[in-house]
Amino acid sequence: MTTETLTPSIESTGPATAPATTETNTYSVLGLVLSILSIPTGMGPLAIAGVILGFIARGKEPASVTTANWAIIVGLLSLFGWVILAVIGFVMFAPFALGAWAAGWYWV
Repeated sequence: MTTETLTPSIESTGPATAPATTETNTYSVLGLVLSILSIPTGMGPLAIAGVILGFIARGKEPASVTTANWAIIVGLLSLFGWVILAVIGFVMFAPFALGAWAAGWYWV
């Protein structure tokens, strides 16, 4: 007659696993969303917030450095793009505005 033991052996349980750690990427994703939203809306504060959140994410979220880098890149491109468009608009409008003012047409 054979007797079976009810306690499992070490080999049958497998290696011990550590509890899963959850990596969050909230700052980097939010920074990227704000940076992308700043392009069609033209809102500079969204781009600035996206760039700041991207830099914060690079320090706090090591698993999402790529997303944080994209948030920084897109935010800076949006800022520079809108600044360039503003300068072009001013250059195109300034001769008419200054010419009308110099000619006395501003009373019309």
